[in-house]
Amino acid sequence: MTATHSLKLASLMLLALCVAIPDAHAQRNRSGDKKEERAAQYPDATREDPKGEFSQRLSKPVTRLQKAYEADGQEEKVIEAAEEIIGSDRAKPYDRAMASLLAGTAAIGLDDDARAIAYFTRAIDENALSNDNHYTAMLSLASVYINADDFDKADPLIARVIAETKTTNPQVYGLQGASFYNNDKYAEAIPALKRAIELKPDAPDDQWLQMLLACYAETDNNAAAIALGEQLQRKSPDDKRAMMMLAGIYSNADQQEKAAALLDTARQKGMLSDAADYQRLVSMYFGMDREKDAAAILEEGMAKGILPSDGKNNSLLAQAHYFSDNIPAAVAAAQKAAPLATDGEAALFLAQILGQEDRNAEAKAAAQQALAKGLKNPGAAWMAIARAEYYSDNIAGAQAAYREAAKDPSTKTEAQKALAQISR
Repeated sequence: MTATHSLKLASLMLLALCVAIPDAHAQRNRSGDKKEERAAQYPDATREDPKGEFSQRLSKPVTRLQKAYEADGQEEKVIEAAEEIIGSDRAKPYDRAMASLLAGTAAIGLDDDARAIAYFTRAIDENALSNDNHYTAMLSLASVYINADDFDKADPLIARVIAETKTTNPQVYGLQGASFYNNDKYAEAIPALKRAIELKPDAPDDQWLQMLLACYAETDNNAAAIALGEQLQRKSPDDKRAMMMLAGIYSNADQQEKAAALLDTARQKGMLSDAADYQRLVSMYFGMDREKDAAAILEEGMAKGILPSDGKNNSLLAQAHYFSDNIPAAVAAAQKAAPLATDGEAALFLAQILGQEDRNAEAKAAAQQALAKGLKNPGAAWMAIARAEYYSDNIAGAQAAYREAAKDPSTKTEAQKALAQISR
């Protein structure tokens, strides 16, 4: 999951925008003549909008509740004052609902999902809040469920808000899309996220765009994913996350050249900052038969200390040089890799290269080192020793080595054939 923390912040933002808290007395403007008016958040709601106020007989606990709610860091006092109202026999449904809504808000601030869920549920069930606060309670409850990975409870709440209010608030659709996305319901997330973006075309939330891009990729809609990914990359050319995601989409669409070019652009900008980034580009170059480029990236990564100069990376470097016909560099890298490797594979590769270069004594020594460090198929090292012995005119040594190679099923047939040929 990638969006839970930001979703909790989104919930608090919705509360701050939507919760209207009347005091125990009618609120008035500075002239004292009229109640303050605020634009309805859900003007098209089908639910009848109750006109509730706190009971006058609860003015003292209500005042304490308001003061605690408006102060910073007073979440427990908010809950304490709310509980006094909820438990009062003087409280009416509106009093209990409003107190529960504010207590739920305070519980979110305390990262107390259990209490937040209980309070928001109570606020909704009382069915006495204004539409603005009633639907705010639903969205807040949905966001808490999302934080708790309880998406199957969040989704119906958000759908209900949309159905009953016909809202055009992009944040609501963004929340719906995020819930689907975090629940791996990528196809369902796409229309919700697109609607959120449509309702805020000039400045859509970056997170919506990133989730939509990921949804396209997960549903194999490569064309849409590429179009959106390229749009994001143009908008934020230095956004590493967007760049890496687009590179992955190019790869999935078999557009390896574009993927490699994008990653190399990131490298030139200094954006490849960890080993996984370099390894990804190296792997891509190997897959494209661009071993010379792979070698350059490996050398740069190790020189910068981003890639460890260990047996694995030096073995890869040796292979990259070998397959790009740079034999001296391949030998040097393999010689460095062999003692650093955890097994004998690097030494075996060195032995094979040296054997091809007629450096037989060195090839034999490298193969013996490979055997000493351990190999999955030791017969390959014995084959290298046998060839080194044979081309050093040591027929008896070659025969003995071929016999050892014949003990390994992976080289048995080849060794027996070679042994027969030199024993005639």
